[in-house]
Amino acid sequence: MIDGEQDSRRRWMTRLSRIFVIGGASASSGCSLARQLRNDIPVSNPLVVPSIDFETIWNTTIAVVDEYFDIASENRQQRRIVTQPKVAGTLLEPWNMDSGNFYERVESSLQTIRRFAIVTVEPDPTGMGQAVRIEVFKELEDLVRPERAPAGRAIFSNEIPVNRAREVVGPVDVPQGWIPRGRDLVVEQSMLRRLQKRLLL
Repeated sequence: MIDGEQDSRRRWMTRLSRIFVIGGASASSGCSLARQLRNDIPVSNPLVVPSIDFETIWNTTIAVVDEYFDIASENRQQRRIVTQPKVAGTLLEPWNMDSGNFYERVESSLQTIRRFAIVTVEPDPTGMGQAVRIEVFKELEDLVRPERAPAGRAIFSNEIPVNRAREVVGPVDVPQGWIPRGRDLVVEQSMLRRLQKRLLL
């Protein structure tokens, strides 16, 4: 009789443990699904902050920008923040947050890419508060030839230029060294979400 009670008690404990495990897994998957759905919803750019406290918004924006880039200048009169160009993080640099997703990290691992940001904090035209606009620009390095590429150097030598006398007519464009690739919306959304979270919006 005692053995039967122990067996039934053991079966009930097994069933309860299974219920707790299934419930925990369902809750975890539900939270991750909700988080994924929340991240899929784009944040408006500019982000309207319903507050007239410029100092708090300005300081919070600087703190968020500083997590991604090194700030070159911040001008309170112009309400403008400009960052230094930063070489994008690769797959071996997961701590760098300027590469927004796995594709961006793979691309940055295979070729040199840099980004910089321009942030403005302006009064909202509707009078509802402050509008924070974040613009992240992406650039690709422009090289004359691949670095450290000895193959083909005997045939296509760039070390000894041919002596040619040319008459230059008009202004000569100086090579910039970087090719603009437009805005990086992935990093912009990441920064806007972090700012939104910091401001408890």
